[in-house]
Amino acid sequence: MKNNLFFIEEMSIFKKIFFSVIFGLGIFFLFSGGIIYGFVIMGIAINFLMQKGVELDLPNMKYRELMSWYGIKFGKWKQLPDIEYISIFETKKSSRFRAGGGNATYISEVIFKLNMFYQRNKHITLLATKNKDKVMEIATIISQELNVQLNIATK
Repeated sequence: MKNNLFFIEEMSIFKKIFFSVIFGLGIFFLFSGGIIYGFVIMGIAINFLMQKGVELDLPNMKYRELMSWYGIKFGKWKQLPDIEYISIFETKKSSRFRAGGGNATYISEVIFKLNMFYQRNKHITLLATKNKDKVMEIATIISQELNVQLNIATK
């Protein structure tokens, strides 16, 4: 394998557009004299536009936990620990929505997590997605590259 593998958390297009507009509003305030408001609004937008992820460099046995902002990635490279096995498991992700002062609505969805385990119970979470086929394909590639067992705990 020649290329690095990137795993960035998914972000909705609505969220990207909304906070990009907010960021632009912050720039407007910054240059129209509201320096404090501009920096505060830009800081909030930047925080919501940041995506967490992991990058794997399997040929060099390195990885980094990264933050990405519009494709610009930040993170420090670390030596990949001795991976004992890779695990895929099914779990539920719950989200809470509240409008006004009313009751909260909870929505649950099934997601699949891909973890690499080392030192018996420590792990690196690579991916959490709704796409089972995608996580299976990636897990198979990584387990073959690292020559480790793949454990699948899904229905």
